[in-house]
Amino acid sequence: MQDIILTPRYAKNKKPVKVRKPSKPIDGINHRLLAEQAAAAEAQAQSQAQELVDIEPVDESAPTREELEAKATELGIRFDGRTKDKKLGQLIQDRLSENTGE
Repeated sequence: MQDIILTPRYAKNKKPVKVRKPSKPIDGINHRLLAEQAAAAEAQAQSQAQELVDIEPVDESAPTREELEAKATELGIRFDGRTKDKKLGQLIQDRLSENTGE
């Protein structure tokens, strides 16, 4: 008769020990880590918002078409709908430099 060699995992009169792996979520997302990341992102957003409150906003954007038209009519510059914003801005700049004598 042959002797059956048993590994320690399958000793006599013992049930096999199954090594458990961490469970994988069905949708593939670890929701515990997702919640931790969301909390960290929220804390970072709050700190950035607090920094932004301290800084005064500076309006460095180009003037709108309405602003350009108002200034041009105030200075007496003739223009129509085909005049581009860039050209209208240049005309205003030229007229202002003429008046100041630069």
